[in-house]
Amino acid sequence: MDMKIGNRIRKVREIKGYSQENLASELGMSITGYGKIERDEVSINMDRLQKISHVLGVGVETIIGFDENVAFNNFNSKIEQQIGRYDMPIEMKKLYEENIALLKEKIQLLENELERIKKTSKP
Repeated sequence: MDMKIGNRIRKVREIKGYSQENLASELGMSITGYGKIERDEVSINMDRLQKISHVLGVGVETIIGFDENVAFNNFNSKIEQQIGRYDMPIEMKKLYEENIALLKEKIQLLENELERIKKTSKP
């Protein structure tokens, strides 16, 4: 089954750790409007695709050429070839590191919010 551009965008967004809300905000769009792009309910022009790829930190060609089956098959094949040691592909390692950094930032924000709530709820 051929993956449509909206689904490719969604997969890359998920790998990068962005929510639809994050991406819509970065693009200056409504969440509903952005969701329509991922569901292929609207056509996307090259200008919009370039903006999306810029926010995601990847090239347009990465989105257009994204194939999750190839990505995961290549990943599994490399693991099988390297039994005993694991060298994560640099691009994938970068994605995981970025995702970890975003999650750490989110944890810090939630901890700060919790402290703020604790302080304001004390009698």
